[in-house]
Amino acid sequence: MMENLYAVDKTLFYLLNHLPHNALTDIIFGAITLAGYLGFIWFVIGFIIYFKEKKSDKKLLKSLFATLFFSLLVEIFLKNLIMRLRPQFVLPGVIEPFDFYQSFSFPSGHAVISFAAAFVLSRYKPKLKWLYYSLAVIISFSRIYLGKHFPSDILGGAVIGLFIGYISLKIQMPKFK
Repeated sequence: MMENLYAVDKTLFYLLNHLPHNALTDIIFGAITLAGYLGFIWFVIGFIIYFKEKKSDKKLLKSLFATLFFSLLVEIFLKNLIMRLRPQFVLPGVIEPFDFYQSFSFPSGHAVISFAAAFVLSRYKPKLKWLYYSLAVIISFSRIYLGKHFPSDILGGAVIGLFIGYISLKIQMPKFK
């Protein structure tokens, strides 16, 4: 069973990682990855919402900071517990335009924080939830495209991130469902 899941994971990885690469797409996806690093883009969005609203809601920023805190804790703990090697260390022929990130692979920290932040922001601005989740997907996809994560790292990170987003909102708003 696990061998079949790994085979699917590996096949999907190669399919996505071996999409056409050129200097422009590598730079674009590198910039997307950079924007997602430590949740930077999500805090920019949060601050824009915070300062644009007539009635600033401090709970939004507190929830986003909670997502960052919990995401980093979970990512560091799980990566060091599971110790899954990144694709470039276990698979031949990985297209890896930029060689940064030498930590372990599971879960994808970019996916964790992106989906946690998308969850929180979509509760504050539900009309824009398609935008938040699309951004989370694009950031997460960039990690496979750049050869840094398996699809299962992304999927696991997304599930963990959604849970963290939910918990972060429950902390700020205990009546949140």
